[in-house]
Amino acid sequence: MRGRAALLGAVLAFYAPPSFGLPQPPPDRVDRALRAVAGVLTDMDGSVGRVYFPVLIANPNSGVTVGALPVWLLSDAAHGIRHIVAPMFTYNKIFGPAFSGTYYHYPGARSSFRAIIERSAKSNHRASLRLESLEFLDDRCVLKLEGNYEADGTPRFFGVGPASAKADESSYRLLERAAKAEVGVKYWGSWQAAVGWRYRRAEVQPGIIPAPREVPVALRASQSYSIPRVALTRDTRDYPATPARGSFSELFGELADPDLGGSADYRRVGGQWRLYVPQSKNWTAAFHAQMESSLGSVPFTALASLGGPRSLRAFPEGRFQDRGAVFVNFEERWALHRLDVVNALTEFQVAPFIEAGTVFHDADRIPLRRLQTVAGVGFRAVVKPTVVGKVDVGVGREGPAVYVGIDYPF
Repeated sequence: MRGRAALLGAVLAFYAPPSFGLPQPPPDRVDRALRAVAGVLTDMDGSVGRVYFPVLIANPNSGVTVGALPVWLLSDAAHGIRHIVAPMFTYNKIFGPAFSGTYYHYPGARSSFRAIIERSAKSNHRASLRLESLEFLDDRCVLKLEGNYEADGTPRFFGVGPASAKADESSYRLLERAAKAEVGVKYWGSWQAAVGWRYRRAEVQPGIIPAPREVPVALRASQSYSIPRVALTRDTRDYPATPARGSFSELFGELADPDLGGSADYRRVGGQWRLYVPQSKNWTAAFHAQMESSLGSVPFTALASLGGPRSLRAFPEGRFQDRGAVFVNFEERWALHRLDVVNALTEFQVAPFIEAGTVFHDADRIPLRRLQTVAGVGFRAVVKPTVVGKVDVGVGREGPAVYVGIDYPF
């Protein structure tokens, strides 16, 4: 990715999405307009780039957040961005003023490091580290490490099962301490066998967001998890963060057992498949299917869930929960315009999508009549190989929702 093009891509993805299906201005006029926006909101000084974002986020669980986000980008001699420093100052009616700082490091096209620290005046705080390398040990292995310490006042609970009602909404505050590690060995080119371990402690507390009712007392408890994981994957994608061709397949199994150090006792198996098919220079079909199912006594904080920015994008995060979930998603990603700035290409995309999914208690009785469907459109700016800025708008049976963030939904 490149300096000013990366900044410009983020600006346009968040604040000036192209209009789908409407007549477009001449390409030279679009180009001049985008460059003018970049000139106002960005600044380059040698290897350091700066961009100044206004922040306007509408989250179905926490409401509207406003603020400012100055970002510093540090590039190498070839103008490829290697470091991003992003402090953010915001205000939310529920949580009050808040500060967050995020640092990204990209040592290569298939490796990344992220550090986050957040604090709001009321309820929320977070410290998180994540390292992911798909080219570990001279590209023979995959390494994933992550740690998270967080208090989050935004979660909501609507009940268990596919028929949970919106009117049964309750809010809660989740305290979480988690760490995980996974190492995979590559073989036969695109195949990988991985083993990992995850530790998590989750505590449910009464919520601070106004809701029709309090979270059930029976759910206000602490639960600890110590879970080994095995996975078999096949990855032929051109880029893991900005794929335009290839596929990703995964089968996994997890075991939670008190003898391993946690308090939970259940088994979980699942899998997913992602497929990316370029149909022309400007069109790419993207398909995603995923399923997971658990056996045993699954605690509330370990239930499978649907809803949020990656599944059923018209619903709040965690809207549907149960022991298992199945979900499919299809997008047609249309590269509407490309802009070459400082020898880098930023691609502006419009992506109409449809998706469907449901949760279930037993895998042999999936309630297809309770299938939830969502249709919508995404607006993205992509600077390969690592940056995607997005605004996704989805509509379902309970109305619309808007999710703003980074990375593709799949």
